[in-house]
Amino acid sequence: MVAYAPALASGQRPQEGFITGFVHWLRTHRSTIAVAGLLAFAGPAQFLAGNLSVEKESTLSVVTTLALWFLLYGTLLWCLLLVSGYVLLRLNPHGWFARIALTLVLASFAVLVADMSTSGGRTRINLEQGVVASQLTMQLYSVTFSLTMSLLFFAHLASSRTHEAAAARLAAAQAAHLESRRRAAQMRLQAVQARVDPQLLFDMLESVRRCYENDASRAERLLDELIAFLRAALPRLRSTSSSVTCEAELARAYAQLRALAGAADVDMTLDVSVETMDARFPPGVLLPLVDDALRRRLGPCGLAATRGSNECRVALALPVCPSDAALDRVRALLLDLYGVLADLAIETSAAGTITTITVPHERA
Repeated sequence: MVAYAPALASGQRPQEGFITGFVHWLRTHRSTIAVAGLLAFAGPAQFLAGNLSVEKESTLSVVTTLALWFLLYGTLLWCLLLVSGYVLLRLNPHGWFARIALTLVLASFAVLVADMSTSGGRTRINLEQGVVASQLTMQLYSVTFSLTMSLLFFAHLASSRTHEAAAARLAAAQAAHLESRRRAAQMRLQAVQARVDPQLLFDMLESVRRCYENDASRAERLLDELIAFLRAALPRLRSTSSSVTCEAELARAYAQLRALAGAADVDMTLDVSVETMDARFPPGVLLPLVDDALRRRLGPCGLAATRGSNECRVALALPVCPSDAALDRVRALLLDLYGVLADLAIETSAAGTITTITVPHERA
């Protein structure tokens, strides 16, 4: 991103033809077009006003003809200034001396072409009306004034280019900051997963040991469920991406493990819509909430996943509200991963709580 900052600041995209780049530059630099137009027509407007004030016979025909010549003068200079400005940005000479020299050449070229292309008609009328003594005098005055306006345009262009380069650097710095925050959030996500899964393993192994003392068949079922759960859950320890279906199945498997370990009837119903089955969902978000709630009270759970216009909503029904610490950790992770595009809402009732997590809808 930083490598392309100068090109983006000048309105030129990498590997772009001159015509295509010029059209794109015009579309993205409307203020530059307006400034070029004002400066290009400043001279012709002043020349026309001066001519009308000293002409011998200001007939409608003479005024109209002269106005058309000055309109052509201003239009040519306007177009040539825009082309010359884009040429300067595209060539982008190194060093202040080379830049100043090229600016003078391009400004002089634009003024001379516009002036010489219209001097014939203007000279004839001005000589007939006694406005000027010679064509050379008229051209020296018009070229000097228009060259000054042209240099003002190039000064504006240089100032705009400096501001755009600064804006590009700021955007690159902001993007790098956001990326660093995202990487930090991913590391925190893996840290949360690493905290939950080993703790789960130790708790379940202890439950298996106790079950073998009292109910060997239930201990065997618990061990089988634990092995199946770990086969699916352990690969997530080094992954920062998952899907709604995967996370929902892991949450249900964890609820079953808790049920077997606590000798309770805990069931988690899943209702995942077709639109959200392959939706991207951050791993390590659902499991800490389920773990925190079921450690304090076992009971029926449910998970429903639906899709909005551009978002994915996962509603987690639990017998008790997760602790503030667990909710704060999840909120912080969602904020770092998605910013204001993600949300976590809590709805409490007599039957339990519903924790709704909303994230942008993306395919996994």
